[in-house]
Amino acid sequence: MEPYFDIRYPDALSGGELDQLLALGWFRMHQTIFTTSHLQREGLFRVHWLRFELEQLQVHRSHKRLRNRNRQFSAEISPLHHVPAEHEELFARYRACIDFDGAESVAGWLWGDEPHRASIYQTHCLAIRDGGKLIAGGCFDLGNDSAASILHYFDPAYARFSLGRYLMLCTLDYLRGRHYRYYYPGYVVEGDAKMDYKLFLGPEAAHYFDPESAQWKPLAHLLPTRFQYNFANSRPVFIRNAE
Repeated sequence: MEPYFDIRYPDALSGGELDQLLALGWFRMHQTIFTTSHLQREGLFRVHWLRFELEQLQVHRSHKRLRNRNRQFSAEISPLHHVPAEHEELFARYRACIDFDGAESVAGWLWGDEPHRASIYQTHCLAIRDGGKLIAGGCFDLGNDSAASILHYFDPAYARFSLGRYLMLCTLDYLRGRHYRYYYPGYVVEGDAKMDYKLFLGPEAAHYFDPESAQWKPLAHLLPTRFQYNFANSRPVFIRNAE
């Protein structure tokens, strides 16, 4: 297929409109919303937008182990109207320790170069704490029956706790408690396994958006040699392509 890119600049966006755009393979960028088929990184890389239907997600052993490992931490989720200073400080430490593309701050991710603009999105903030210390944070947007994760970050000193994945589980707990139907974590990239962590939720339940048919299809049908699922022991098995 021919590569494509499109972007919109809405002045307002209702929950129902966000649901519709997410269902067509669109995603937030600052206070705009965009869609694309490829990334430019020393060449063009095909991207596949992901969706999980919450009722189809299974509880994996890896999920139980991660919850048990992090049971001493507390999780908070609240509406986000401005970014607390402790989140910006945590994001700066996180960004300094990884190979990272993107904005220099959480506010930069959410508002771009318009930090004082009222948000068109219904954004919620996650905070994971060890006692009173903020060790992980993130943001997700809510529609009427769907949600999209925008950004996760954590204290590098806590890397062994897989807090990026734990933030996804905490987000799903919140969505299930409010009867949301769909969760959109972003995309995976052909030829680059960097984004594969999003399949921690269960590659057997992951669907990708096919722009030619405008339908969501099982990811396993698209990349059967890259993502396989071991049903015998009910846990995901990741197989990397030799590229």
